[in-house]
Amino acid sequence: MILITGAAGKTGLAILKAVLSAGEPVRVLVRRDFQAAELRELGAQEVVVGDMEEPALLQRAFDGVRAAYHICPNMNSDEVGIGQNAITAAREAELEHFVYHSVLHPQVQEMAHHWNKLLVEGLLFKSGLNYTILQPASYMQNISGYWSKMLATGEYGIPYSVDARFSMVDLDDVAQAAARVLREGARHYRATYELCGSQLLSSIEIAEMAGQAIHRQVQAVTMNRGVWEQSARENGMNDYARTTLLKMFEYYDRYGFAGNATVLGNLLGRAPTRFEEYLKRTTHLSPSN
Repeated sequence: MILITGAAGKTGLAILKAVLSAGEPVRVLVRRDFQAAELRELGAQEVVVGDMEEPALLQRAFDGVRAAYHICPNMNSDEVGIGQNAITAAREAELEHFVYHSVLHPQVQEMAHHWNKLLVEGLLFKSGLNYTILQPASYMQNISGYWSKMLATGEYGIPYSVDARFSMVDLDDVAQAAARVLREGARHYRATYELCGSQLLSSIEIAEMAGQAIHRQVQAVTMNRGVWEQSARENGMNDYARTTLLKMFEYYDRYGFAGNATVLGNLLGRAPTRFEEYLKRTTHLSPSN
């Protein structure tokens, strides 16, 4: 049996579906009861419900599983503590394989949520566990939050330079790679895999391609980060998340977020999904929706 922590988020759901399609029984760890019902309907055989910050809960979740895919809740300021507790629980359970969902370029100290993942990677190196670290780029799926604005105004507004370039990755590709790593086990012990798409796209190009998909002109525009912060504050985003994301936007503005597609292609046995292919298969892009 395979454990997936943080299974109710978009990453966890994608990993769950990919692992289930490979025929593996799955236990999931989620925070709330209503999430448990949804994941059981998707096919999860066992569900553990509770706060991942509780060591005893992690011990219960890891007990008796062969392998685990650990996803920390997004933008959690205590990712290092949670990671240490997950590693401790895995060691006590004599886990065969610990797969950690990290991020592309965790070495960037300016982005606290990246740096925290690097610290967890360091804990894994010293843990004595058989581990694999996956480092995905930003998801193509993240653009879904911009569709309504694109359709209504023709604008793709982002709080960093429209010229910054990104190696976006399809989350479904990440999930397929993760399922293979979990299935094949020992072949991937002690490996760190950068997972990126093959294109290096600016937001100008992203907007143009999205516009073609929704049959209207879309223009990328740089929004004021102060305006973004005020909106995030009004919508209830906590201080840590706001500050961390602002640092990320500043980094993106200067450097973009780019990596290499070779490793992902090798894991998939094919070229990674291109952005236009992702757009084509995404049914909600129809202007009538």
